[in-house]
Amino acid sequence: MIQLGEADHHLVTIDTMKIAALRYGLAVTMALVCTAIFTLNYFHEGTSISKYITKQSELERAKEGEVISYTDMMLYGDEMTEVSKDVDLSEEAGSEDGFIQTQRIRAVDQWVMTALMVVAWLMLIPILHRQRALSFVYVVMGSYIFLLSLCKMLNGGAAFSDWAIPAHATRWLPCFALWLWLYLKPKDGVDSYRVVRWMLVIAVSMTFATHGVETLLIHPEFRDLLIGGFEMVSVTIPDSGCVILLRVIGGMDVTLAILVIFIQRKSLFLWMAIWGCLTALSRPIALGDIWWADALLRCGNCFVPLIIYFWIHQHNKSTQEKIIKNDNAKYN
Repeated sequence: MIQLGEADHHLVTIDTMKIAALRYGLAVTMALVCTAIFTLNYFHEGTSISKYITKQSELERAKEGEVISYTDMMLYGDEMTEVSKDVDLSEEAGSEDGFIQTQRIRAVDQWVMTALMVVAWLMLIPILHRQRALSFVYVVMGSYIFLLSLCKMLNGGAAFSDWAIPAHATRWLPCFALWLWLYLKPKDGVDSYRVVRWMLVIAVSMTFATHGVETLLIHPEFRDLLIGGFEMVSVTIPDSGCVILLRVIGGMDVTLAILVIFIQRKSLFLWMAIWGCLTALSRPIALGDIWWADALLRCGNCFVPLIIYFWIHQHNKSTQEKIIKNDNAKYN
């Protein structure tokens, strides 16, 4: 049985500490995302989940289809329509009950987003962060953020809202990766969490690919950001020039998304981190200070590829040190 020397134990300890620092950085990123969700929704209309539940509740309560048929019958003399006994057609029906129901849904929604934000920051306390049993908090957190994306897709009403799930992959998928990262026990240093790293790579690839296709199709929000960014430096860009730039940017995003799946070079992830930071900051720069929370919501587009960059860098460095050590051992 091969025994590790003191130097080998030292290298493994250093690698483990550096990987733990990257894991902690991912936990900070998720806490920032939860904070942005809280800031953007608590004092406004609520999350996409509460909007979806409210909408379905109102449709169910009002029995919209039967009410419309009854109205058409009364106004236009359409064929007689059978209306369920539980449908209230009186003038008093609906408004007050609907308001109370909506307020209840909003209250629960506010409580959930507040609780998740507080828990996300509490999990940064070292003694809690190291507890494997508490790692399942990130499963709940990831499921909640995934539901936000799903409900945004179901609610519609915005350009490319159907693509919300892959577009927001750097928000929800890293939560599941972080859970696995905390739950698994390390075996051989850097390589023991290969599945976790692949989850982060896939999250980055999905987000960049989706945003790239949206840009190629001239997403109206991206167009406004580009025009607003140029206006900040007193440059007016024509529509034709804006379209060309968006095509180039979209092509770059899609290319990067494909490359990182097959060629995981740290330089690619470094550029993705820089570009993700620039695109996130473009919102408050082009649209005003009130968009800082919106930029914070997209911090995963920067920090997740940056974590992968340092992870690959550490892996390459550790591998090189082992090769040098083995070569020295042969000659000694």
